[in-house]
Formats: sequence, structure tokens, C-alpha cells
Amino acid sequence: MQQLPLDLGIRDMPTLESFIGSKNLLLKAMIAQQSAGGGEMQLFLHGPPGTGKTHLTQAACYHANEQGYTAAYLPLREFSDQLAAAFDGLEQLQLIVLDDIDVIAGCDEDEFALFDLINRLHENRRRLLLTASRPPRELGVRLPDLVTRLGWGPVLRIHALTDAEKVDLLQTRARERGFELPFETGMYLLKVYRRDVTELLALLARLDRASLAEQRKLTVPFVRDVLRQSAPGGTPGDMA
Repeated sequence: MQQLPLDLGIRDMPTLESFIGSKNLLLKAMIAQQSAGGGEMQLFLHGPPGTGKTHLTQAACYHANEQGYTAAYLPLREFSDQLAAAFDGLEQLQLIVLDDIDVIAGCDEDEFALFDLINRLHENRRRLLLTASRPPRELGVRLPDLVTRLGWGPVLRIHALTDAEKVDLLQTRARERGFELPFETGMYLLKVYRRDVTELLALLARLDRASLAEQRKLTVPFVRDVLRQSAPGGTPGDMA
């Protein structure tokens, strides 16, 4: 069973430097330390969808590789019923990153596979970064010893972005794609569209394609027209 590779272009590669959020500076610093071979042996990050868990986990692997360390990123939602095989031999690597461990809760076989992996990593002094939507004791994990092990290191909450930080994120991603998103257009998107960061970034990619196709800048009137064409009922506000 091979680990899932990071199939990402350089331009789209998540980095710790590009992770935005003033309330998450300590968390980001701890991840940077861990992925460079220092700091905590185990970190547990939690936050609702759209707070950047996957960005941080992929960035941690990328940072570790840049520092010359071996690392593996495993999005557990893509390893259903194969965790024991996916975890085989991971203690040989220096950093293991497990994204969305919520999926193992309530499955005795998967819970034991993770329990066994944490024990092996601990015995071999390997670093572990885990993410979930909630802290360990709120995941519904049935194996008490696993709940304990999930809390062996710091348990850190990922704080949601403010509206201003969401606009900053959209502008940063736009520049990475080679175009500009005016501040007023970013604020307009927050006003009329869903505020979930994942969906906002998907919308940004769609607006990029529309802008290229029509050779238009992302002004509020142009964005309003794009949203109107795709919104149920014909008005952007229906999408909020």
C-alpha cells in the first residue's frame, strides 16, 4: 500500500508562510518547529471545515521535505477499510501527517490500527501531526487508550478567519494565480456568497476561468454577472 502523493503544482503547493490568520501564529510556529525536526513529538489540530486543516497538514509535509526530512501525508477519508495496510512501515519516516481522523471514530478495526501506529511512532521517536474537526474526547472514539494517546501532545484549536483575513486570503491566492482581486470585489463576495473558505476558493478558481475567457478584470459588476448566470433564480443573493 503506497502513501498518497501530494499531486500539486508548485504554484498551488500549500506552505506555512501562505497560511493566513493572526490568531493562529503560535500554532503555525509549532508546526514549523515540528516539521523541521524539533518542537513537539505530537500535535493534534482541530477545527471545523474551512479552517485550513488540510492546508496546514500538506504544508507541514512540504516544509519537512524542504528541510531534508522524510514525511508522509495521509488523508484518511481516502483510505477507507485500508488503514492497517496504509499505516504499515510508517515508523520508518520522520514525520507522519494524518488528516481528518474523524473517519475512524466508531470503527474498532481502524481505531486499533491508529492506536498501534501511535505506539510504534512513540517507540521509534517519530513525529506525528493529526487533524480532526473536534478535540480527541469529542470525536466519539470508543477505544479509551486511543483517546488518551491522541492527547499525548498539545491539542490546538485552529481559529476561523475574520472577514478581512478571508479577503486577504482570496487576494493572496489570486496573486498566486497571476491576477488581481480588488478589495471591494472580495468584500462583495463575502456579502453575497457562502462564507466557507473552501467554497470561496473554489469560486475564485471559477472567476479566474471566467475572467480569462472574457478578458475582463474582476470588478464587482463582472463578478455579479458571473454569479447571476450560475445562481438558482438568477440573483447572486440566492447563493448566500
